[in-house]
Amino acid sequence: MSTLSYAIVGCGVVAKKHLKAALFHKEHLNLQAVVDQNEAAARLLLKNSGLPEKMQKQVRVYRDSDQMLKEVRPELTAITTPSGSHYELACKALTSGSHVLVEKPLTLNLEQARQMLMLAEKQNRKIAVGHIYRFFPLVQALEADLRAGVFGRILYGDVKVRWGHDQAYYDQAGWRGTWQADGGALMNQSIHALDLMTWLLGESVTDVCGMIDRQVHQMQAEDFGMAILKMTGQVYCQLEGTTNTDPDQQEASFYICCSEGEIRGSILAGKPRIMVRNRAGKKMTGAYLKKFVRQTYQQFGLKGFTVLKNPHTALYGDLLEAIRVQREPLANGFSGMKAVEHVLAIYQSAKQKQQIALPVSDFDLSGMNSFF
Repeated sequence: MSTLSYAIVGCGVVAKKHLKAALFHKEHLNLQAVVDQNEAAARLLLKNSGLPEKMQKQVRVYRDSDQMLKEVRPELTAITTPSGSHYELACKALTSGSHVLVEKPLTLNLEQARQMLMLAEKQNRKIAVGHIYRFFPLVQALEADLRAGVFGRILYGDVKVRWGHDQAYYDQAGWRGTWQADGGALMNQSIHALDLMTWLLGESVTDVCGMIDRQVHQMQAEDFGMAILKMTGQVYCQLEGTTNTDPDQQEASFYICCSEGEIRGSILAGKPRIMVRNRAGKKMTGAYLKKFVRQTYQQFGLKGFTVLKNPHTALYGDLLEAIRVQREPLANGFSGMKAVEHVLAIYQSAKQKQQIALPVSDFDLSGMNSFF
């Protein structure tokens, strides 16, 4: 595979993870530009990247993405800006001929998501979305076995995202927690885990019933939400998402109940845990861990184990392979659009105080401006 020219638009906190992942794949990605309205943030990202100073000087710094796309014309562009800006920036990159990797959520508007996907198809470009939970260790092996019926019939799933933030988190950036640019605990913090759960359960969401509230924080959107999602095949999913918990004990967990086994996984204060067992009580976790270690070593060698804390590395690897062999990325644009639809359905249910049948058509976050 030839080396692709690469640019990052948006140089905030998550951009550090993108750049670290891209540098892991430096044989296939050549960083040529970084873009941020705050030039100091762009230069700080480069300074802390670990790139030799000589190579840093070769990377062009821009304050405007239009100028960068015109002059650099990258073959892959990462969009890591506030959520409300994803659509416009990604469409400009696609139009210029670039593949795009868009941080979650793909957009805040379903019609924009549809337009983006149609543009990518017209341009014959790939869209990947930053739903990194699909790339956590063991997850893809578990998904394959769930599809193969190893655990019997899937009955229901439960997903919790207790990703605490203090008020300072929202105060340090005016767009955070706003309906127009961000959404709340469900659209921002919980969409990763909800995407993972619906993907693992393997069925289509047909109906949603949800409730949201703003309990603690001073912000426009919700800091607490709960929902039940009904899926085809008599499968159900429960969701809890909040930023009201202890910021030092951030937790994301999932549980899947099947007729012949169960799966539990979690991250608590940065420490991952997983437990797999069959209905007879036999633990299967060790077999999955051995398989994962073997596959990681065969693919990347020892250096593969140094990047496990940054799932963006696997996200980039999957996208690069998708470009090379002309397949869809694992976290592609369509799945990103469905994740947005699921959260919008929860918001619509909460606002209208009724169960919502999918597909969602004309509801967007502008309908939430008067919720609280």
